[in-house]
Amino acid sequence: MPRTVRSVAIIALCAIAAAVSAQNRVSEYAVKAAYLFNFGRFVRFAPSDAVNNRRTFDICIVGEDPLGLALDDLTANERLDGKPVRVARMKTAGEARTCAIAYISSAEGAHVRTDLDALRGLPVLTVSDSANFLQHGGMIQFVIIGNHVRFAVNLDAVRSAQINLSSELLKVAVSVNGETPAGVRP
Repeated sequence: MPRTVRSVAIIALCAIAAAVSAQNRVSEYAVKAAYLFNFGRFVRFAPSDAVNNRRTFDICIVGEDPLGLALDDLTANERLDGKPVRVARMKTAGEARTCAIAYISSAEGAHVRTDLDALRGLPVLTVSDSANFLQHGGMIQFVIIGNHVRFAVNLDAVRSAQINLSSELLKVAVSVNGETPAGVRP
């Protein structure tokens, strides 16, 4: 990705986070949808049969879908990694094994660990706003800090799936050590 495009995308990520002050529930999920889409711009997957066989860049919602049509609207006619973006909704994480990004709904509750186990070691970027998601082996967790949607990263989980996140994305994260920052809410 050219440096100018990266810079614009980073600025967009920061602007999204800044625009959430005093947000309501609908706009919070619109911001999360924008982050999910933009994560695709900053992720690189190691070459493998699973990655090479992807004809579309699938962003999958596992479980209940709190994002509604926000993600569909953002991704319409878009491409990531040279492939058309497709949003898919899955009942189980097992169905998301071929996705590029899997958003695991916080409504999955006690099933989050099982969902992560189903995707562990696969080239699937796992994202959620579920409490303790990083500690359970998730890769990116949405958190709310001062009415702003932000995110924390479990870099060990990302690396174990042979996924690389751009340093520009990591600079915007509130944490990259696999711990949810203190004083935040998922």
